[in-house]
Amino acid sequence: MKCFRQFLAAFVLTVSTTAFANSNANFGERWEPISFQIEKMLSDSNLVIEEDFTVTVIFKVNAERKIEIRLIDSPNEEVNQFLKKRLENQKLYGNSWDAEKIYELPVKVQATR
Repeated sequence: MKCFRQFLAAFVLTVSTTAFANSNANFGERWEPISFQIEKMLSDSNLVIEEDFTVTVIFKVNAERKIEIRLIDSPNEEVNQFLKKRLENQKLYGNSWDAEKIYELPVKVQATR
């Protein structure tokens, strides 16, 4: 009986440790700065840009912390489509976002050299 209790204790310890480790799998991602989260969403565009310009993105964060695009204002339609595709319905982590609030995000687009 003593051997069974030791086995049971070891089993419970292993299961609880594993469950705790899995619950924090995205810990680093959840606490990244907001600007870094959006920068990661917009990386690797493969767009050919001839001159530098700034795009204004107006969006709202819904109750599920997902981005809802309201307006993308830039002279380049290809960039507009890229931004909408990459940002629409993306989940944001952290507690810095207020649900149902409208945000304005300036995005600096640099020419590819």
